[in-house]
Amino acid sequence: MLLLSFFFIVGAQADTVFWPGEEIAVQDIVETMNEADAGKGWLGKWRKMTEETRNRQTRWLTPLVTETPRLEQRIRYDVYDETLPSGNKKWNVGAGKGVNLIVGPTLEFAFSLPQYVYYPTQGRLDGFLGESFLIKNRIMSSPEGQKNYVFSVMLAAHSPLGQTLPDYPAHWIWDPIVLFGKGWGNFDFMVNLGTQWADGANKQFGIPYFYNIALQYKIGVVVPTIEINSTSSIDQLVFVGAPGLFITPEVLIGRFRFKDDWKLYFGFGYQIAINKKTVEEEYSNAFVMKFHLLF
Repeated sequence: MLLLSFFFIVGAQADTVFWPGEEIAVQDIVETMNEADAGKGWLGKWRKMTEETRNRQTRWLTPLVTETPRLEQRIRYDVYDETLPSGNKKWNVGAGKGVNLIVGPTLEFAFSLPQYVYYPTQGRLDGFLGESFLIKNRIMSSPEGQKNYVFSVMLAAHSPLGQTLPDYPAHWIWDPIVLFGKGWGNFDFMVNLGTQWADGANKQFGIPYFYNIALQYKIGVVVPTIEINSTSSIDQLVFVGAPGLFITPEVLIGRFRFKDDWKLYFGFGYQIAINKKTVEEEYSNAFVMKFHLLF
């Protein structure tokens, strides 16, 4: 109800709010006006569409864990150095991130690059994990300097392909997620709320929900950020106390333009388990690094 009230209020104000139908109509007009351009081929039209799409949303940087409600076009690679309950280490190289493409005025598709887990003291557990895919639809947006918010929905899928490891289920896993972000000047916050289902293993997951919250403040090209991240289970009916609750202070640095629309930015942070069950059942802390190439 609060979200619906918010959308009614912002929609009634004077600043521009971009909805899917309006964005597609605007894009058709833009392409018609530029039919004589040298770049009128499919690649030129696609590049023009992606540029117009990004101009209709905010320019916030993407946090380490919380999924941005913005549409992104990038190559991303993350690395997690985790400290397990036993005190041993686990490296997750790739962490399910990869290539994101804007495929329509309000639509993004992504697939992961190869993801490898490495246990320095337990080589028998090393191996590649399955692929991750997502499709994101941006429902409403307004750029910075206007209403400064984005609202999207997303469906992510994780395949069981690759070597079966003890901590990775041999089933397809599906994550429907609602994403929202709002900014005021140099400050913004982003929220994810989703659930997770597996084909044939839902008892293992206990009808889980998860939520992510990120708070950011931009200082030039440096963006200090703090996140609260969780995985839990609806059958426990608690947000605090179940395993999978972390806080992640981090720093994002960028964007640095080096050629046309190509930009770089980086991020690093320290993820800390903030309750006993997480330390005992998942991991106590992790150093996280990420790399973004925007194009």
